[in-house]
Amino acid sequence: MSQPKLKVIAYSDYICPFCYIGYHRMEQLKKEFNLDVEWRPFEIHPETPKEGALTDELSFPPGYLEMAFANVKRLADEEGLNLTFSEILPNSKLAHYISEFARNKGKFDEFHKKVLESYWLEGKDIGDNFLLLDIAESVGLNKKEIEKYLNTDEPFKAIQKSLQEVRKYGLNGVPSFIIEDQVIVGAQSYDVFKKVIYNILNEKEFFLK
Repeated sequence: MSQPKLKVIAYSDYICPFCYIGYHRMEQLKKEFNLDVEWRPFEIHPETPKEGALTDELSFPPGYLEMAFANVKRLADEEGLNLTFSEILPNSKLAHYISEFARNKGKFDEFHKKVLESYWLEGKDIGDNFLLLDIAESVGLNKKEIEKYLNTDEPFKAIQKSLQEVRKYGLNGVPSFIIEDQVIVGAQSYDVFKKVIYNILNEKEFFLK
């Protein structure tokens, strides 16, 4: 009997380092399990100016960023990832908007991956309109069609719909994963993900017998 396909809804933000770790872990888990992963947007800092903000000027408690970066680096090292920590925190709204256009065109996965890598591996400003349009064009999307889409209310509606879903589940942080009906919050270890997945598969096999 082939392994049943499991639906995974994953909420994330491009500027969240733990989301990139979670993305990488999902990609690895897809090699072992039959997962249909759908990424949905969740802005963690919608108040960030369009031009971005310097990370050392953000209103975090003293020592918070240093502790957070150390934790991220530890997780990244476990994944064999060499992350770049930018001095600027971009506004991720436009990246989410264009990702919804990419979703409508069947290019979400390619665009999503390149935006994450542009920020976390290359340290680029993913709040920059020109960069995002170049990324979109590199995966086969039309710039003029994107600009037309951005002048509608469709991208805003898509983001709001995702936000309403997050609230329905009672989630207030990212990354968050809903595997079938099981919720996992944070970039948890492979053991945590695998335990949940195996439990779901065992239940499904019971009902399939």
